[in-house]
Amino acid sequence: MKPLNESEHLSFWRGAGLMLTYWCSAQCRFCYVSAAPRHVTWADPRQVVRWWSALERIAQRYGEHAKVHLTGGEPFGKPSVLFELLELARRAGLPPVENVETNAFWAADDVFVRACLEKLKSFAVKTVVTDADVFHQEFVALDHVKRLVEIGRQVLGQRGVRVRWWDFYNRYVDGALDISTLSPDEVSRLQADALTSGRERITGRAAVLAAQLFTGRPPEAFTGQHCRTAILKSRHVHIDPHGNVFPGVCCGLVFGNAVNEELDEVFDWLNRHGPAGPVFDALLNEGPCGLIEFANRYRFTPLRQGYVTKCQLCYHLRTTLFHAHQCHKWLGPKECYPQWDD
Repeated sequence: MKPLNESEHLSFWRGAGLMLTYWCSAQCRFCYVSAAPRHVTWADPRQVVRWWSALERIAQRYGEHAKVHLTGGEPFGKPSVLFELLELARRAGLPPVENVETNAFWAADDVFVRACLEKLKSFAVKTVVTDADVFHQEFVALDHVKRLVEIGRQVLGQRGVRVRWWDFYNRYVDGALDISTLSPDEVSRLQADALTSGRERITGRAAVLAAQLFTGRPPEAFTGQHCRTAILKSRHVHIDPHGNVFPGVCCGLVFGNAVNEELDEVFDWLNRHGPAGPVFDALLNEGPCGLIEFANRYRFTPLRQGYVTKCQLCYHLRTTLFHAHQCHKWLGPKECYPQWDD
């Protein structure tokens, strides 16, 4: 393989989200990995450093460094695991992490927030990414986000905290919105507006929510819409606590497993041959519609209200196959596939 000659099968993985856990204090209705308080598995920091090191080796073949962010679930569910990982990465000589993602549930006390941010700064973390939207604020007080932003600017600098989304934060940070006082219809309207904006990924719980809020199109409307670019050329992967490697943000669609084999070996095989198997064959050549005939054998029932995106259709098909115990080499883990109406 020539280091600077990208494979026709796969673009090199310039960036990666390393998922420390599926545990989260929240259970947001848009979460594309279906994180929840009931999920208890955490990655072994030593294992994560192995994956991070492999990503760095891959990137160096192309004259770059791996751009890694730490995510979940909620990494601050166990700050000790997060800080142990950052210490091990520093000892391994890895470049500083791009950012750490959090919902700010833990930011209830000024002293604790400052101590955590100072600790992150000691590991050369420059940016913390947090959330402000109608979904997260069902579970996390916006005051916590505000505390993280204000102290984060003091510790990490003016650009040390990034908020998704600033417009929501700026509009409501001074108490203009209390979601707990809204009616279910008002909450649904705000959630529909957020999904319509195109910001959220319509997989995981967002796929289920979209089915409750919108009328879409029948499955055949997505005929011929293959997923080749999204799967092969996104230059980004996520690696979950079990070692599952997901293309881009297609969580639950498994390239390979970095516990069972070295991550750079997974990359090299894909780079030479491309992903294989019935799920990838269908998605790469036909898109989600290529899975319909297969899923029909396992009682796939299209949504009467239709689908708003091909990603929503794909997630529904994959969920059907997963719960029929099909294709578990390419679909998993169970955290990504709760029952459709869960």
